[in-house]
Amino acid sequence: MRLSRLSFPQLLLSAMIAAQPLAASAKVELLQTPALQSSRAAQGVITNLYPLDAGYLLTGERGLLLQWQSDGQWQQLDSPVSVGLTSVATLAGGSAVAVGHDAAILHRSRDGDWQKVFDGYDLTRLQIAALESRRDQLQQQIDNPEEDADIDELGYQLEELEFALEDTQAELESGPNKPLLDVVAASDQRLFATGAYGTLLRSDNGGESWQLASAGLDNPDRFHLNAITRGADGSLYIVGESGTGFASRDGGDSWEAMELPYDGSLFGIVSQAGSRNLVAFGLQGHVLISRDDGNSWQHHQLDAGASLLGGTIDDRGRVVLVGHGGLVASFSIAQPDDITVRKHPSGAAFSAVAVEGEQLILAGQFGVTAWHMN
Repeated sequence: MRLSRLSFPQLLLSAMIAAQPLAASAKVELLQTPALQSSRAAQGVITNLYPLDAGYLLTGERGLLLQWQSDGQWQQLDSPVSVGLTSVATLAGGSAVAVGHDAAILHRSRDGDWQKVFDGYDLTRLQIAALESRRDQLQQQIDNPEEDADIDELGYQLEELEFALEDTQAELESGPNKPLLDVVAASDQRLFATGAYGTLLRSDNGGESWQLASAGLDNPDRFHLNAITRGADGSLYIVGESGTGFASRDGGDSWEAMELPYDGSLFGIVSQAGSRNLVAFGLQGHVLISRDDGNSWQHHQLDAGASLLGGTIDDRGRVVLVGHGGLVASFSIAQPDDITVRKHPSGAAFSAVAVEGEQLILAGQFGVTAWHMN
């Protein structure tokens, strides 16, 4: 188990809802119970934000979905679940998808209603089916070996797979335990969601149904996949635990491992519109910069040393990263050594940021707020 090394949304939300029961019956209830309406929703734990119309669509603890504007006006949306939500993506025509704890996936239709279309029980069933298929393949190789087959190695693999299958089948009784941590739209109809223990899900119908895509990644240790983004040319990028990184140049049909110059956990990756620039960031202030679509990377580290949890790049190449202790770091991607580090007076842990001129929209531990950089 590596839950202690999950990304900020999982760690922070887990702390906030630690008092809630963890029995399977409680999990089912949270996945089936609509989020409570609250007059203080905008001051709750906010995990992510996504530009929408003249404002932002926000996700947060206990199933929070909010529409928020920089003048402080906000509206809480009806959410069908009470598990923490970690990320959101919008699609053409007004539909949207949100993901969160217990592998919950919500789909918003064009009329604005949110419905749960997937959860951890669906994920477990998909994983069981994949393991059973692989088991049958291994058994077939053992029963009908090729001339140079290593029967002992195949037998070992089959034994390990049987153990994994037993553990996964037990999850149907114990309840979901794998959060989804990020989601991105690869096209108008195709989306990908990433999560704990190497989980990668794919939808080809605008988020209405999902299939397991983890087997497409060379990730035998099932490292957590903390973030996914889409580059200017349509390429997709994933970063996660232990310096894990993957890129797809064909819309997610195939994936290749990226060689990253840092082997610690990365919590986010962002791309600059209309350019080849990417920035990944994570544990203890580590920052990775690519100017060639992820083919090569430069490694930097903030002197502040605080973990970086969210970030953005504007059209001019200005990077803003946020993290623990109210940390706000900014620099031009053309001059990454010239970094300005500020501390927000709240000292809050920030998980997401957007830039509006000289004003920042900061989301995290104490909700969402606007803050002038100067």
